[in-house]
Amino acid sequence: MIELDRRRFIFKIKEIWFSDYPYDIKGHDIVRFHACKNEVNMDGFECIESPTLLIDLTQDLDTIFKNMNKTCRNLINRAMREGILVTLSQNYEEFYKMFDRFRNKKVLSGMIEKFEIIKKYGTLFVGEFEKEMIAGGLFLEDQQAIRYWYSASKRLETDKNKQNLIGNANRLILWEAMKYAKEKGIKEFDLGGYYKGEDKNDPRYTINIFKQGFGGKLVTYYTYEKDYSRLHHFIRNLYGLKLVRMGGLLR
Repeated sequence: MIELDRRRFIFKIKEIWFSDYPYDIKGHDIVRFHACKNEVNMDGFECIESPTLLIDLTQDLDTIFKNMNKTCRNLINRAMREGILVTLSQNYEEFYKMFDRFRNKKVLSGMIEKFEIIKKYGTLFVGEFEKEMIAGGLFLEDQQAIRYWYSASKRLETDKNKQNLIGNANRLILWEAMKYAKEKGIKEFDLGGYYKGEDKNDPRYTINIFKQGFGGKLVTYYTYEKDYSRLHHFIRNLYGLKLVRMGGLLR
C-alpha cells in the first residue's frame, strides 16, 4: 500500500492506494481509498466503481509485448528507431513545468497535485528527443502494483510531425515502465483508469483507445471516501460535491 498525506485548505487528507479494503483511520478530516479490489459496505464510506485496464506482469516480457496490438508494437519500435530515449528520471521540476503548461493549454479543471506530492510519491519516466524532454509519465508503485498516475507532454506546443513523435514516446514510456516493474517483481500494471461511456467526443474515449493498445484486461476496482470532519461533510453537502476519481493522464 501507499499512504499519501496532503492538506486542502484547513483539512487533513489521507489517501491510500492499493488496499484490498477500506478501513477507518483516525486523525484526518477526509480519508480516501483508491484502487481497492473488493466492494464492501463500510459505515460512513461512500463508494464508486473505478474500472481500469490491468496487465499481468507475471507473464514473460515477450508475451506482454505480443499481447499489445500491432499498431502499439510498431509505434514503440518506431520510437526507438527515431532515437527517443526513455529513462527513469529525477527531473521532477522540468516534468512539473511541462505538466502545468499542458493542463493550461487543454484548459483542464480540477485539483493539480502539489509538486512536493509528485516528487515524494511518484516514479518518473521521461522521454527525450535530441536531449529535450518531450514527454513524461509518473507512476505510483508498491511491492505488488504500479499505476499510471499522471502524464504530460509537449504535444500541444509543436508541429504535426513532432506530435506523432511524442505519441510514440508516450507508448515507449509505458513499455519501459512495464519492464522496470517486471524487473522489480511487481505483479500488476494498472493503466490508470478506463472510461466506460460511449461518447466519442469525450477526450477520455480517445485515451481509452491509446490504453487498449497495450492489451490489458478490464477490471473493476473501487474508490472509497469518508468524512471525519463535520465541517467538511457540511461543505460537501452544501455544494453538492461528489466523490471523484483522482488521476491526471494528460496525453
